[in-house]
Amino acid sequence: MPTSPTVEAEPQPMDETRTREQVQAFRAHAAVFVAGMVSIFLVNLLTNLSAGIAGNLEAWWSAWALIGWSSGLAIHGLVEVTRRVAASKLEPCRT
Repeated sequence: MPTSPTVEAEPQPMDETRTREQVQAFRAHAAVFVAGMVSIFLVNLLTNLSAGIAGNLEAWWSAWALIGWSSGLAIHGLVEVTRRVAASKLEPCRT
């Protein structure tokens, strides 16, 4: 039985609306990150001060949240930048 050749769709350049939506999503992610990290840090600070352990490096568990969440935000940013660069290469040259 002969197989029909597969037709691969060519990648389409991103339209401006989708690009704007993705930038807005990243900005929202960054804003939630900042607000969340400030809240987490304040809870950690107040807890450490009330327990009298603010001088102990091990008591600053908020650093783990910062490392994990900032990694996720950085990956989100890299994906968006990579996607935009790839889309710009697909657009025809305008002269």
